[in-house]
Amino acid sequence: MRIEPIGDSFANEVHDLPLWKTIGVVEADAIRDSFRRSGVLVFRRQSLSEEELLGFGKMVGKPDLYAEAGWLSDVPEVILLSNLRDQEGAILGGLANRALTWHTDQSYYAKPVTGCFLYAVELPAEGGETSWSSLYRAYDTLPSALRKVVNGAIGTFSFAARMAGGSSPGKADNHDRAKRLAETPDVKHPLVNIEPGTGRRALYIDPNTVTGIDGMPQDEADDLLDRLLDHTVKPENVYNHHWGPGDLVLWDNAVVLHKRESFPKSSRRLIKRMIINLDPGRHIIPPVAA
Repeated sequence: MRIEPIGDSFANEVHDLPLWKTIGVVEADAIRDSFRRSGVLVFRRQSLSEEELLGFGKMVGKPDLYAEAGWLSDVPEVILLSNLRDQEGAILGGLANRALTWHTDQSYYAKPVTGCFLYAVELPAEGGETSWSSLYRAYDTLPSALRKVVNGAIGTFSFAARMAGGSSPGKADNHDRAKRLAETPDVKHPLVNIEPGTGRRALYIDPNTVTGIDGMPQDEADDLLDRLLDHTVKPENVYNHHWGPGDLVLWDNAVVLHKRESFPKSSRRLIKRMIINLDPGRHIIPPVAA
């Protein structure tokens, strides 16, 4: 097994490791360490059953259940993202074929489940690429004046705002909006979090979800959030992934943003996804701010 950076990006790729085989202690420790440092790990050309995906998730952390029962596969921890329909014409999974703007998952929860992976089963001939942006790099390269402003700043994260924004599920998705809205009140998180053990700092922003900053007029907060996003998604902070069959990409939502390009409605795409509770002794778990 080899773990190497992908070009000049922050992401790492794990080579020569078939995930359907038993992963030894040394390899597992190296994977977890690289994942902690980079925030994104890529495994190419895998061939995995849903039970094997579950086993990989358990090696990374503690797999969790997604909120939308209609997106579940035969293994409850594995959900389906697709534009496909079953024999009765019912939607198979969620998110269809449209683009998803920059976001991070579950920031609107008091305790986000931050680990996640996607596993590519069926892909369109064009489109559907996914990009990740490092919130570690973004913080490290912030101008000092901006860093002073965001250190200690508290943001309001709103699921209602997310549902109205560019990363929210659309009408074609199997998604119970009213139920989720009722169950998900606004929550406050720091805009900068500190990794346990190392002291590394990462921004924590989420376009279309952060609706304000405590103690800051709305126009100033909007301007600051726009500036932070523009800085975060500069090319030098971004890894762009062009999917191949069997690719698995693992990421940490506390330290990266991600987005997806659209693909033709007539094309077929099936991705399997899992969310994973990560070790709070090794990973940032965004806290609730008082």
